[in-house]
Amino acid sequence: MKDITLFSSKLPNAGRLKRVTLDLTKYMEAADGLVKQAERAEITSAETYAKGGDLISFARAQSKRAEDERTELVKPFNALVKFINAAYKLPKERFTDVRSIIEAKMMTWKRAEDKRLEAVARKEREKLEAEALERAVLEKTEEAQEEVLDAAQEAGEELIEDAGVKLQRGDYGSSTGTRKTYSTEVFNIKEFLGALIAHIENGNKREIDLGALIEFRKGGMNKFAERMRDVGVKGMPGARFTESESIRVY
Repeated sequence: MKDITLFSSKLPNAGRLKRVTLDLTKYMEAADGLVKQAERAEITSAETYAKGGDLISFARAQSKRAEDERTELVKPFNALVKFINAAYKLPKERFTDVRSIIEAKMMTWKRAEDKRLEAVARKEREKLEAEALERAVLEKTEEAQEEVLDAAQEAGEELIEDAGVKLQRGDYGSSTGTRKTYSTEVFNIKEFLGALIAHIENGNKREIDLGALIEFRKGGMNKFAERMRDVGVKGMPGARFTESESIRVY
């Protein structure tokens, strides 16, 4: 036998004292008795076969009685859980509003700043390429000229790729950056498959897992488009390839 006392001033009908007494002895004794009968039983005739059914019926009835009692006992606890969850829902939602409000402002600034930094990087790349062209003219062999120009092109591409707002650290221990996520949606299967065939005919067959085409319904097409995005395809007719970015604070 176990006694549980439940009391909270925040319970519905504040100040109510709830005392729950759990006595499972009767159920355990009944269960043990039925188990022993089942172990001793020998089913050798239609009569004993029917008695086996009786044992199952008795056990099922006792189990339902125990379940009904359990359900009744947990009602106040479930009411308390429901009450607490509802009470905390509003402040939690308000805390969530903080992110929604400030994240929109942060992303607006970041997109503008990324664009500005990319423009700066493009000008720097143009400068690098112009300087490389001047140096290439001084080289005596075509191979040396190409080496200078290739190095400048690679450096310029890295400048563009690295342009953008970097990880920022706050005064109170936060580190703020962004995380990019990608999604795909096939909205015109016929057009998408036509583009896929053209993609394969252009020599890209090795990038494609044709086994993914087993499922031709829309869900399967979306999954296939997602795999295309994973191997670097940025877009195809008949499908939307969407890139989204969200603030990440950790």
